[in-house]
Amino acid sequence: MAEHQILLLGLGFWGSKWLEAVSKRDDCELAGMAAASEQSIDRVAQQFSLPAERGYVGYQEAIDRTDAEIVIIAIPTEYHTDAAKLALARGMHVLSEKPLAANMEQADEILELKQTYPDQKYLVDQNYRWRSHNQTLKRAIAEGMIGQPGTVHIEFRQPEDLLGYREFLEMPLLQDVSIHHFDLVRFLCGCNCQEVFAHSYRPRWSKFPGKPATEAVMRMESGITVNYNGTWAARGRPTSWDGEITVTGDKGCLKLDSQGLVRYFAPGDVGGEIVEPVQMQLTELDYALDMMIRCIEQDDQPETSIEDNYHSLAMVCAAEQSARSNLPVRLA
Repeated sequence: MAEHQILLLGLGFWGSKWLEAVSKRDDCELAGMAAASEQSIDRVAQQFSLPAERGYVGYQEAIDRTDAEIVIIAIPTEYHTDAAKLALARGMHVLSEKPLAANMEQADEILELKQTYPDQKYLVDQNYRWRSHNQTLKRAIAEGMIGQPGTVHIEFRQPEDLLGYREFLEMPLLQDVSIHHFDLVRFLCGCNCQEVFAHSYRPRWSKFPGKPATEAVMRMESGITVNYNGTWAARGRPTSWDGEITVTGDKGCLKLDSQGLVRYFAPGDVGGEIVEPVQMQLTELDYALDMMIRCIEQDDQPETSIEDNYHSLAMVCAAEQSARSNLPVRLA
């Protein structure tokens, strides 16, 4: 038997990705899995050569009947809080897909509950952090390549994706994708956000009934000003899912383009020079799972613990509030 027994909740797109990550490790074994239907369980069991009897219809039964050390929560966001509460009560460490919760009330609830389980780890997956180009950008900033950062600009452009729940969201970009970009802002700036002023709107050509475009100005604790310009109804040139990111300081700027290259531009330089990429043995979900296991074995706290990730979700919720009220929102 492998050292780390894992229960996977959710067998959709991300659930399958997590199953791939688990199957790569000799020290991990799938103890159980949960899906919304028997058909999904049979499909995944056949695809990954797993015993179908390890599958459960419904996450509650899976948590109650599976003896696992780690639970991976990859079910719809509205069930994250309930699943986490049940898993913590069963003594499991929690690795949750983003976002942490559906709103700040749920986040407050699970954060408070987590304090009663101090020995259990709680990691929220923010896979954009664990990509080579974003690590390269972070390292260049930390090493002082541009001096003291003063501004961050993020431009995100992708055409619509109306699959599943997305079609019915009030603000699809803010409520589904922007958590990645806002978390990257905290990651790159090394601090939390103080204030958000956001405006969401619907381009007349959008297939989304809701408002898939957002512009926001964020003021960080360090004094850095962030400009966010995103649309999930792009026509023409798309960016990558990370977006194109420009970080400017007194000694120049760093630019992440849509090809995943980071360039440094000295003042007056129009060509720029490519920054040597950070080499990573593990990325994305593999990195997150490895971090969770290392934190369990070494009794350490994850980089994106619930206490840390709470601040990224707070940025998204504040932006939603600002977009509805047309007023700036301060974060506590």
